[in-house]
Amino acid sequence: MRIIKLALGFIAAVIICYLGFVAFIVFSEDIDNYLNRTDFNSESWKNWEETELTGCLRWDMTHSLTSNYELVGMTANQIIELLGTPSNQSDSNMSYYLGMARHGIDTGSLILELENGVVVDYRVSHG
Repeated sequence: MRIIKLALGFIAAVIICYLGFVAFIVFSEDIDNYLNRTDFNSESWKNWEETELTGCLRWDMTHSLTSNYELVGMTANQIIELLGTPSNQSDSNMSYYLGMARHGIDTGSLILELENGVVVDYRVSHG
């Protein structure tokens, strides 16, 4: 009898872990983004127009951009050469509109913080 209880407890634990893993996959924002990642292409980024078919292109390229380019330390002119004219720019930051995200009704921006015309930090903001 004790062996049966242990076996049933083990099976229940395995089922709960499996369901937790499935829930993580289904509800994780990064998973969807991971499946749709696209290699960064400067010309595609610069010439991007938000349409129904290409609305997520910049979101899809953002991981490749931030992973393969050392944005921190680049000058504002180098960023403009790489990404084109920003959506908004001031002395302290530059931002690039990313279009629609692939999860819910969500848009965002790549925001580059500047000090003396050099990128010191960046973030991707939602909303």
